[in-house]
Amino acid sequence: MVQKVSLFLINLIFGSLVLYSYYSGLKQEPQLSLKLWGGVPEILHKFIISFMFISAVGYFIFTYNFLFKVDPSEVLFLNRFSYWSLHIIYLLILIPSALWINLTFNYMKSGNQLDWILVVSVLYCVALASIALFLFIVDTKRFSGDYLYLFSILGGSCFVFHTLFLDGLIWTVFFHKGQ
Repeated sequence: MVQKVSLFLINLIFGSLVLYSYYSGLKQEPQLSLKLWGGVPEILHKFIISFMFISAVGYFIFTYNFLFKVDPSEVLFLNRFSYWSLHIIYLLILIPSALWINLTFNYMKSGNQLDWILVVSVLYCVALASIALFLFIVDTKRFSGDYLYLFSILGGSCFVFHTLFLDGLIWTVFFHKGQ
């Protein structure tokens, strides 16, 4: 029970920090907020924004599964990792996500290559952690009902697509184009 409560608290506290970082970042830097798209083609903006919401719903579904359908005392993800491993993976997703917008604004102001490396590093930390989380999601089949498992897989797939492909690849490749 302690493990589930602590995983819930990690999501509540650090998830709130992610949302607050976006809110405060956009509020403090309104002149830079539209420049966050960089050179990402405008035709992709609505798709990416829509996919943010789809990914968020997926996140809630697979997190619900971990919190309410997986028994921490019985699970050994990938025959190696305990339930506590989820805590680390979630932190590797949420903490860098909370840092991203301010690091990006710092880079936009400084143009310093080290700042760009930090921005890309937090994006790839999230992407790699989301892949690890997806592997854990896939391994929960024995704990979940069929529909919840299916929706968790679908939600995890959307989340990985967003963090790895849309943020990690598309955004980083296009950011400097057209500036």
